[in-house]
Amino acid sequence: MATTHLSQEQLKDFDQKVNQTAMKFPADVVRIRHSFNDDWDGDPAIFFRILLTDDARRRSPLADLTDRVGRELINDLGLAESEHTPYFYYRSKSEQDKMRDPEWE
Repeated sequence: MATTHLSQEQLKDFDQKVNQTAMKFPADVVRIRHSFNDDWDGDPAIFFRILLTDDARRRSPLADLTDRVGRELINDLGLAESEHTPYFYYRSKSEQDKMRDPEWE
């Protein structure tokens, strides 16, 4: 069950900001999905599922890219002041094509 205190309008704004952040990385990020829930310790969390292009690794080291994407999400969404702890998960497009995980679509 989602655990967020955001209104429908705030959630819509949040979704829009997530999409805008993804557009900052057009050659590397296919899309970003997210969900609100509690983490393993019962604290409120946001789980980001970031789908990367297959060529993303060739352009820069993966650690650098994931650091930049995560930092942009934290800054753009004001997550440093949020009660929700952000968690970031990354997968390549070809990996998702094989797995066909609906949460990543």
